[in-house]
Amino acid sequence: MEKIRVIIADSQPVMRRLLGRRLAASACIELAGVAGDEPSLVQALQQGSCDVVTLRYPLWDTKDREPSGYARIGTRLAELGGQRVVAIANVVDRAAVLQLLKDGCRNVVTAKDGVDEIMKAVWMAYLGLASVSETACTLIWGRPCSGPPDGDWAELLTRRESEVLRLYLSGMSVTGIAMRTGRTVKTISTQKQSLMRKIGAENDVELAAIAIRRGML
Repeated sequence: MEKIRVIIADSQPVMRRLLGRRLAASACIELAGVAGDEPSLVQALQQGSCDVVTLRYPLWDTKDREPSGYARIGTRLAELGGQRVVAIANVVDRAAVLQLLKDGCRNVVTAKDGVDEIMKAVWMAYLGLASVSETACTLIWGRPCSGPPDGDWAELLTRRESEVLRLYLSGMSVTGIAMRTGRTVKTISTQKQSLMRKIGAENDVELAAIAIRRGML
């Protein structure tokens, strides 16, 4: 069986060892290295290949004595070969998880999630799929963020709303979608607000989170 090569990056030695033992106990995981700060993570990546980095956020840079932002670390990882990242948000409020999503992190769990949830996120990252744990969603919105039940998307949304959703999730702005479809900005904005209300998303970040959990991103 092919194993997923994982590097653990965690500023807390105890948590680093604990997660390392738990992941290494899995038959499908090969522990490729451990790191306690950003420089040691870069060094570990340079010394050998890996498939997924589990990154407890924030990861401190011992040289700068400041936490390394996810966007910054993501850029460094891309430079070193585009390793996929599972961010373990060490938070008790919504700010850090929200920032991770805004920074473009596609696989987010929290320190409150168990090893099974982390394993699931590692698999999703390895397969190139996005995931946000229910605990992370609950920290942000005070409730799970799952959207409507499976199979209800086509019934809920009109054809044009589905088109707006698809284009918006692809990265296009409301203005860009209007130009693409030949509709007015006001019409596209109205259709976007309508589909968000039907899906149950109160803002753009929640819309992205629902889309991630439903496999649309």
